[in-house]
Formats: sequence, structure tokens, C-alpha cells
Amino acid sequence: TLRGSISAERDWWDVNWYGIDISPDYMGKSLAGNVTLRFRVMAPGSRMQIDLQQPMQIDQVVWKDKSIAFERSGNVYYINFPEQPVTGNLETIIIEYSGKPVVAVRPPWDGGWIFSKDNLGRPWMSVACQGLGASVWYPCKDHQSDEPDSAAISITVPDTLMAVANGRLRSAISRKPGTMSYTWAVTSPINNYNIIPYIGKYTSWHENYNGLKGKLDCDYWVLDYSLIKAKKHFKQTDTLLNAF
Repeated sequence: TLRGSISAERDWWDVNWYGIDISPDYMGKSLAGNVTLRFRVMAPGSRMQIDLQQPMQIDQVVWKDKSIAFERSGNVYYINFPEQPVTGNLETIIIEYSGKPVVAVRPPWDGGWIFSKDNLGRPWMSVACQGLGASVWYPCKDHQSDEPDSAAISITVPDTLMAVANGRLRSAISRKPGTMSYTWAVTSPINNYNIIPYIGKYTSWHENYNGLKGKLDCDYWVLDYSLIKAKKHFKQTDTLLNAF
């Protein structure tokens, strides 16, 4: 098990979707954002366990457009619903959170957020959390038994950088001058620790692969100075897809 066993505060609800919206601060080594958590009510229950590792903190929980009560116990938060959600319903809560996450000292061998630089000295950020748990950087149900059916992640970064994540790029918009917000979505079940942003000076190219039942479109994202080398190296992808 990861981050404890299935407790009474975990077993009555099933994660359906995570919508993560974060703004990392490279200089301050901090994160701020919110997670929209959609879940299926599987049984009666009104007390929910959400994992978020210290020193990150939950600032507010909203359900049905109203703030609801929560309390902390170490790396666990307990959310107390004012009324019992209806069994069978799909419900949604929004969790606002912030703080300075654990920083990985020697990734990927130890876990935490990565505030680093590329080979040209420019900011590069990501996270390594398979062993430590996704709750090191965002609030979630941090147990391997409950994968979301799908997920989306929006990352707001300086407009000099690019943010890449799981699935497909859905939008790239400027919410405020000097920044860009990139939204990615994956439409199949995924481990919560596999939802990973990569932030840096990325560039991309596109290729089609002739699959058994038609063309598969492949998008590749690499740091800009690796483009020529990567196009040669990634020719192995055809062999890989053929094997699959």
C-alpha cells in the first residue's frame, strides 16, 4: 500500500477525475493552485481523507459553492461534509492549496519537486513521486487502488517556457501578461503519481505512424537544443509501436 491502507474515510468514495491547476514559482520554490476532484459516492459517508504531504497545505475546500470544514493530521486532511452526499451520485469538490513542496535532492532516486536548470542554465521543473506519492505536490487520494478514469492538468508558467504533461495539449492561453497556461488532458485511467508536468524550453514535432488499423499521430516534445539528436534517437519509436 501507498500512504496507508483503505480506511473508513477512503472506502466510501471512488475517484473519477482530477483537474489540477498549478502555478509553480521557480525562484520561490513554491506551488499554488487548486484541484477539482470529481468522485463517485459508493456508500454512505461524510468524512473524507485527502492526502497532502507537509509542508504543503490546504487553504480551502469548496463543495456546492460553499466552503466546508477540514482538519489536518500530519500528512492527512479530513474533510467534513455538512451533509451526507447521496450514494450513487457524482460529486465535485475544489481544493485550493499552496506551499513549498519537498524538493528532490537526487531525482529520480528520491522524491519531490525538481527546481533545476537545463544545460544552457535556463529554468527546468518537474516532479519525481512514484515512491513518495503524488500527495507530495497535490492533494489526492494517494492509494494505488484508486486510479482516476481521466485527468487534466493546467500549468501556468512564464511565457518564455513551455509546460508539457500527460495526454494531449488542449489549450495554450495567456491568463495574464507575461505568462502562458497550458492545459493537457488524458482520457484513460492513470496512476495519480504518473500525472507529471515537465516545464522548460521545449519544442515539438509531429509524425504519423501507420498502425494496424490506421494512422496514429505521434507528437514528440524535447528541449530545444536536443531537437536534431532527438529526431534521430526517436526513430526507435516505430519499432516500439510495431512491437506493441
